[in-house]
Amino acid sequence: MIPLDRKTLIQLRQQVENREKKEEAIVDKLEAFINGNVGLYVPINGEVNVFDDFKRYKNLYLPICEENTTLNFYKFTGKLYKGIFNTYEPSNKKKIDPLDLDVIIIPLVGFNKTHRIGYGKGYYDRYLKNTQAIKIGIAFDCQEDPSIRKKPNDIDMDLIITETRTIWR
Repeated sequence: MIPLDRKTLIQLRQQVENREKKEEAIVDKLEAFINGNVGLYVPINGEVNVFDDFKRYKNLYLPICEENTTLNFYKFTGKLYKGIFNTYEPSNKKKIDPLDLDVIIIPLVGFNKTHRIGYGKGYYDRYLKNTQAIKIGIAFDCQEDPSIRKKPNDIDMDLIITETRTIWR
């Protein structure tokens, strides 16, 4: 099998057919884990959109990628603005300690078993090593690439949810 690069995986994700139905299947599986303080994201570049289903959850925190390669999660109070990487970020600046998050939902560019790759900057990996939250990656089946290998600083997911499977570590 030929390894897929990030650009190809992102294109596959952007071209998913029956997206709404597949996202609904992912949301159905994910609902059981939405409890306590939850870290989520607002989707970009074809990432699985579960934000619209959970944005009314009262203990929701969204990531902000800060200029010094740090990721932090901030309380979502209903308002978003465009951040430095064209991501949507919460307007509230009430940061949560990584140890106070119970669950973090993480977008994937690609995955193999419970190993994930993102955009390649390591923001999530640096953050995840400092939390005990349940780490849930979400993706479409087409983003699976058996050639993806774990690197020394990579943090595996506790589980990955796709439209057809839940893969446990």
